[in-house]
Amino acid sequence: MNSPERTNIPRRRKKGQARGRRVDRTALQEMELLLRSHQPLRRDRLIEYLHQIQDTFGAINSTRMVALAEIMKLAPTEVFEVATFYHHFDVVENDDSAPPAVTVRVCESVTCAMFNAEALQS
Repeated sequence: MNSPERTNIPRRRKKGQARGRRVDRTALQEMELLLRSHQPLRRDRLIEYLHQIQDTFGAINSTRMVALAEIMKLAPTEVFEVATFYHHFDVVENDDSAPPAVTVRVCESVTCAMFNAEALQS
């Protein structure tokens, strides 16, 4: 009996090879240039830096998140978790285009409903 061919065999990293996504040099230079006025970068200002990236490029993609993580000496997952947690950040795939320049977000909570938020949707 022949065994089925395994296609999901994990690849082994070569010794000294970094894990995860590699830092794109162009994105790294963009982030260094964009955030040069914020030196030294501070961990507690990560949200502010993400806002600046979004305001400049219209969205935040994974290439820029990895570059930001490299500059701040954070794990890329930390930057990704913060960026995806807040609904005001537009996180897109690298090949996707940014959403429209003007986005209207209407709060749907009970408090907003009490103050007539539904009227804004019509």
